Amino acid sequence: MAEAGDNQGYMTPASATFRSLGISHPTLEALIQKGYDHPTPCQTETIPPALKGQDLVVQSRTGTGKTAAFGIPLVEKVDLALKGVQGVVLAPTRELAVQVAEELGAIGKGRGVRVAAIYGGDSMERQTDLLESGVQLIAGTPGRVLDHLRRGTLDLKNLKIFILDEADRMLDMGFAEEMQKIVAFVPEERQTLLFSATIPASIKHLIYNFLKEPVWLLLSEDKVYVTDVEHVYCIVPRMRKEQTLYDLLLWEEPTSAMVFCNTREETRQVHEFLHKRGLPSEMLSSDLSQGKRERVLKAYREGRIKVLATTDVASRGIDVDDVSHVFIFSTPDSPEQYIHRAGRTGRIGKSGRAISLLSAHDIMNFNRLVKRYHIEVKELRPPSSDDVTRRTAERVLDLILKEREGSPDAIALADVLLSRDDRRHLVASLLEVWRDEKRKVVIPIEVDPEEAAAAAADAAADAADKGSSRPHSGGRGGRPGFGGGGRGRSGPPRRH
Repeated sequence: MAEAGDNQGYMTPASATFRSLGISHPTLEALIQKGYDHPTPCQTETIPPALKGQDLVVQSRTGTGKTAAFGIPLVEKVDLALKGVQGVVLAPTRELAVQVAEELGAIGKGRGVRVAAIYGGDSMERQTDLLESGVQLIAGTPGRVLDHLRRGTLDLKNLKIFILDEADRMLDMGFAEEMQKIVAFVPEERQTLLFSATIPASIKHLIYNFLKEPVWLLLSEDKVYVTDVEHVYCIVPRMRKEQTLYDLLLWEEPTSAMVFCNTREETRQVHEFLHKRGLPSEMLSSDLSQGKRERVLKAYREGRIKVLATTDVASRGIDVDDVSHVFIFSTPDSPEQYIHRAGRTGRIGKSGRAISLLSAHDIMNFNRLVKRYHIEVKELRPPSSDDVTRRTAERVLDLILKEREGSPDAIALADVLLSRDDRRHLVASLLEVWRDEKRKVVIPIEVDPEEAAAAAADAAADAADKGSSRPHSGGRGGRPGFGGGGRGRSGPPRRH
């Protein structure tokens, strides 16, 4: 087995362009339309051997451009004269399957490649119609893909490329049996690409069974976490976690934030605490219907929601590039989970900040994970409520003064109002009016009337597809906006 260090004559990341990687003109045009200027190191290393037809094992974290790394060879290898499925991407979650399908559709637009997403919670009949219409590439969850194979609505006799995306995650979610059964339907003569953030023993077993003499590209073996992520922690009593999170959101003023919780109930509580206090937040967990999950993600990507409280369903496979902050409300059970959570920020060269809220019983787990990956961490002293109030007031004042200079008539009126004895209450009331107006920019996530009837079916599909995030053991409220700062000492935390 060859490794990335063998070099094999491929372009170096610094010198490579998409054109130099041997990509066709129609696909190059599609990449330009998507705003892709230069390939990422992951794409530079992956695309040439994939185009040559070699099996690949790629260890690379989320946010390195891996979807395009396998998506471009997939699109390039499609025989447009054939209408049957020629490429399959298996993904652990419905969200990832949908996002991969969208990415493949955009990359394949220039060549006219037809793509479909196949996942649980969506109509089997609709998906069957799509497959019969001549789809050439599919991205799907293991449970639903296997359902179609068993029913005969999916035929893989023309399959050329088989891709396992987030392979370690699929194993963690219990899809090993489904993956094994799917492979029985796949032609022996095929190209297989496996992508995984980590390569534990279970993944190696998968590799030896599914791949033939693969090229190993260990692109993150020695740097599992991105150096553009600043890792900090706050030690805070459990009963003050929600308030501290709220204060930090105002203090840090993230452009976009994810708050990771260990359970669905905890996620709901955090969301309600923030929402009641006026922060434009939503929640994402496996018990939401597929339609609601898609609408929440769409609103989050578009910036209508600034804070997303979520379980680990969002730690892998949700493509949001501009997350400035990750808040880890509950310390995960494994170091790998922390890496995936923190990896939602600092993507593709952008800086980010991962802030862990540690209660006394979290400290041991946190120390273990930072030592495991040699992560440099710093303590952040949480701001007091008074500090947050003063900082928020300064920002409000700056914003108002920038937006309005004040006409002579308005200034005269202000003089009269400020002469009143109740001027504190007057200013507070004006701030409430201003706050209410600011809230209006957040478009609510409406519930589709048909979803009430479909919710039960979605839940059943979730269970059959095993696509839900496994729960781990594990307010009150307004002020709009967010508020950047504070850094403290380096090193692992001590129990205070």
